[in-house]
Amino acid sequence: MKKQVKLLATLMSVSMIGASLAACAKDNGAANNKSTESASASSSASASASASEAPPKEDPLKVNVLIMHTFDNAPKADNRMHQWLLENKNIDIQITSANTKTPADKMNTMLASGDIPDVVSILTDDINNGIANKWAEAGYIVDLDPWLSKYPDLLKYTDPDYNKVTYASKKDGKMYMIPGNPAANKDVMQMVIGPMIREDWLKQVGMAPPTTTDELYAVLKAFKEKIPDVNGKPIIPASFDNFRQLFMYSWTKNWFNLSDDNKTLNWWFNNPHIVDYMVFMNKLYKDGLLDKETITQQPAQYQAKLSSGRVGFTLNTNGPMDTANGVLKAEDPAKRFIPNPPIQVPGLPMPIYQESSFAMAQALTVSKKFAENTRNMERLMEFLNWSVSTEGATILSTGPDGEYYVKNADGLLEPKPEVKAQQDKADKSFETTTGINYYNLLNAPVIPRVTVMPGTDEFILAQKTWLPAVGEQNVPFNFSGTGPEWDKHWPDLWPEISKWEAKAIFADSEEEVRKITSDMLENFKKIGEPVVTAEKLKLIDEYVQKNKQ
Repeated sequence: MKKQVKLLATLMSVSMIGASLAACAKDNGAANNKSTESASASSSASASASASEAPPKEDPLKVNVLIMHTFDNAPKADNRMHQWLLENKNIDIQITSANTKTPADKMNTMLASGDIPDVVSILTDDINNGIANKWAEAGYIVDLDPWLSKYPDLLKYTDPDYNKVTYASKKDGKMYMIPGNPAANKDVMQMVIGPMIREDWLKQVGMAPPTTTDELYAVLKAFKEKIPDVNGKPIIPASFDNFRQLFMYSWTKNWFNLSDDNKTLNWWFNNPHIVDYMVFMNKLYKDGLLDKETITQQPAQYQAKLSSGRVGFTLNTNGPMDTANGVLKAEDPAKRFIPNPPIQVPGLPMPIYQESSFAMAQALTVSKKFAENTRNMERLMEFLNWSVSTEGATILSTGPDGEYYVKNADGLLEPKPEVKAQQDKADKSFETTTGINYYNLLNAPVIPRVTVMPGTDEFILAQKTWLPAVGEQNVPFNFSGTGPEWDKHWPDLWPEISKWEAKAIFADSEEEVRKITSDMLENFKKIGEPVVTAEKLKLIDEYVQKNKQ
């Protein structure tokens, strides 16, 4: 601008005009710069004021958790999961263990003193639940219904009727406990009971695992005829211990069979199909396919036979299978029991060896003192709600991403070799050191399953093989309770089963078996079966009517 003014002055000889123009331009530029600087300063001051007014980050939420479980030890202080939760969830959970074999006594002491920790994880049974609800009556713990309404995912695996009967206060019907999510939910439960058969023997006789009683008989007969002695001792095609009565379910469906309308109850004491089970077992015995000591052998004898390699088929939990395989595979990796499909009688229902269940092992209470600060409750419930999500349950069960578990070829998480080695010690040192599982306060299962199930290869195989024999929980039967007739006659009814079973198995003919079974059912009628059955049906009806209200 100054150069332009000088140029105009030279050419037009109007210095005064040029000087005036220059002065005017200079004053305007200065004013504009001043205005811009002022606006910038004002904006900076405003931003600075806004920053100073932003709410500060909350301090970590400190929660003292007391675990009442007698089988739990507290994790070590400042473990990895504790650090991760502080850094990522801004929560400081301090876990201690009651370390008592009598949780009810400890809970009663707390009732007397009124000293209830922020959160208590209790084993749930009638006694402990009753004491927890007394805490509520005394005003020591809070009503959780409003929070459970706000966070419904906390109850997503539970059954409302079961919650009402098991957890709700008998005084006011409110929930003062948050039930832990059930490990036995059918979507996540582990299959632990079923038939098992020698895989190497099946290959020797060229047969597939049996799925029906007729196929089973054919396979056992082939074992007897084609499998040589083991170490100079004859093989045993089939052997059972007290779990043999689950084999009866091939004919009776379960130990009880309640009709869909809840009006008819068939169980071991009156089920007519038991006679066919007795006939089949007698046939196995007479044809040399059944262990002669099936009725009388003790657990140690039974396990020794499985581990010796002499037994071809049995039905039990996975424990005896895994124990026997540890011995068999050490001798020869090809020798092992594998889970066999459920054995069904054509035309009858699939047997139910195991039921899914809404029964929880534990529940959480929250102290009134902790909840007096509403923000405490909001933050705690937000954490619990996250913990039951797939992300939360996975991190709490396996640790921070990639630290302890990695994805395998199937895209599933599995422990690193060094982690697996620690876990195999079965002394909980890995868990107490890392905090894995401890902060999963509601035992939330991981759905869908993103972890490889721990256990032997055969146990993992069982999760699919035994699944068809898992039934839904029969809520009316299991939750309706028992009465005085049951308590009076049950001690007489139950022991009789094995006595009559022994007579039938060792009978000389099918006709005799049928006569023995008929006499057994008549005997049950004389020693209380009709009144126990009638009482149970009445209790079931009362339970159903109550829950319709």
